[in-house]
Amino acid sequence: MRRFFLVLLIAALVGGGGYYWYAFHNGGAGSGTAGDGARKTQAQASARTVPVVTQKVAVQAVPEQIVTIGSVQPIAAIAIKARVDSVVETVNFTEGQEVKAGDTLFTLDSRSLDAQLRQAQANLERDRANLDKARGDVKRYGELVRTSAISRTTYDAAVATADALEGTVKADLAAIEAAKVSLSFTRITAPMDGRTGTITAKVGTMVRAADANPLVTLTQLRPINVAFNVPEKHLPAIRAAMAAGSLPVAASIAGSHGEKAEGKLSFVDSQVDQQTGTILVKGEFPNADTRLWPGQFVDTVLTLRVEQDALTIPDLAVQTGQKGRFVYVVKPDETAEVRPVTIERSHGGLSVVASGLQAGERVVVDGQSRLFPGAKISERAGKPATPPPGETAEGGRRQGSAAKGSAVEETAGTRTQTAGGAT
Repeated sequence: MRRFFLVLLIAALVGGGGYYWYAFHNGGAGSGTAGDGARKTQAQASARTVPVVTQKVAVQAVPEQIVTIGSVQPIAAIAIKARVDSVVETVNFTEGQEVKAGDTLFTLDSRSLDAQLRQAQANLERDRANLDKARGDVKRYGELVRTSAISRTTYDAAVATADALEGTVKADLAAIEAAKVSLSFTRITAPMDGRTGTITAKVGTMVRAADANPLVTLTQLRPINVAFNVPEKHLPAIRAAMAAGSLPVAASIAGSHGEKAEGKLSFVDSQVDQQTGTILVKGEFPNADTRLWPGQFVDTVLTLRVEQDALTIPDLAVQTGQKGRFVYVVKPDETAEVRPVTIERSHGGLSVVASGLQAGERVVVDGQSRLFPGAKISERAGKPATPPPGETAEGGRRQGSAAKGSAVEETAGTRTQTAGGAT
């Protein structure tokens, strides 16, 4: 019996020790599992933090501009033609030469016109001699008619002859003036400062006053105009700005490395083109360096005003959703908030905010595709590429931006889907 109880005691001790060992090891394993779970949960929480790039809402001066494509037009382009029938005797310039007003361009053969002038002068001398004789006859006949030595009819005939010769002398004087004018046409001069074009009449060429083709075309380069069309919705703003003062216009040529010509708005057309819904305006440029050339297409920027204290954010921050435009604003607890905004206009990659934001707030400019309201964000290094400037003022255009516009539309569509899903 004692042996039996001893065996039971030993079995109890062995069982208790085994249970204690099992409980101890299982408890340690459970503690390790709990620690791993906590670390896993923390890693998941860290993984849910969305890395983004942010930028603060800034206050700065932003111009309101209309950007479009214009064409350079000379203020004057004069076709030089002959006004008498003659032969080109000399050409006193070269093609493409710049000339001053009054410079001699062509000299025509003047021998026949010289002869006509001398003939008119000879006729004047003859008729003046006849007029002197007729006036003497009138004087003598006047004394004779008082003594009834001659008839009244003879006296009246002498007076009529003298009067007719006075008219003939006046006609001779007019003929001389006409001959001098015609003779002056044999020396063709430049009516203004300008640049000559192609010479169509060489030395020895027969020219006539009725010729349709000009001898040369003279084009004014300084100053010069740039003509462009703007949408009719901008007309009230343009007129209001013109009432406040002159409006600056800038023109740049493709491949000019950013160099711009500066001018001012000089003309607004009197009516809107009903077919296109645009109105023609012109800017006048001094063009002292002849950077602008007639016929060129240029990128034109018309500045209406400069808003000094405009709230601005990058264009990349603005998203489009089912309810309109919005941005992701970073709250103080580093979470994202969806904020509807009203964009007034865009300039140089910046959007001018009319309402919805305040200066100093942080908005997300890159990484919006993974965001949702309340998402935890983390600032990552690097800044997104800034889009090239040029799309300014609502309704403005930029040359060669069709492909970029398609890419923007595709991106906007992607953003719309993301915003819709988030909403």
